[in-house]
Parts: sequence; structure tokens; C-alpha cells
Amino acid sequence: MENLIKDIEAIKYDVQLLINRAGDYRSDAERGLHFEELCDNEDKTIEYLSGYLIDAVHDIDRMRDDMKEIMEHLTNLVDSVEYESIRQQAVKD
Repeated sequence: MENLIKDIEAIKYDVQLLINRAGDYRSDAERGLHFEELCDNEDKTIEYLSGYLIDAVHDIDRMRDDMKEIMEHLTNLVDSVEYESIRQQAVKD
């Protein structure tokens, strides 16, 4: 049971990190929306926006990969709990 709690706490920590990173990524994207006053021509504006879009795509890809990893940990945890439950039931019988 102690290991189960540690695993859940670790996953909870990972999810909180993702939430914090999502906030940072949102702030970065918002900065990209408010840059127009810095650009003096359309070419710079397009270049600047493209850079922010590329960064946003990479950020989303990293978050998706991290969420897949967390999902795998959760699936393994559920499998472990189910296995332990079946094992305990078999021992009782």
C-alpha cells in the first residue's frame, strides 16, 4: 500500500508540473500576440508570428509526450492494483 501511495504522489507531482508548464506555454503564446508594436514591417511580423507558432507546436508535442508517459504510468498502476487484488482473493480462497 505504501508503494501505491508513493506512485500516486509521483503521478500527482508529474501532472502538477504539466499544469505549470501549460501556464508557461500559454504566457509565451500570449507574448507572441502582443508583439505587433515591436515590428515595423509586415515581413518581420510574419517571421515573428511563425517563430511563436513553431515554438507552440514544439511545446504541445512535448506536453503530449509527457501526458502519454503519465497515462502509461497510470495504466501500469491500475494493472498492479488489479493484479494485487486478484492475488489477495486467490490467497483467501
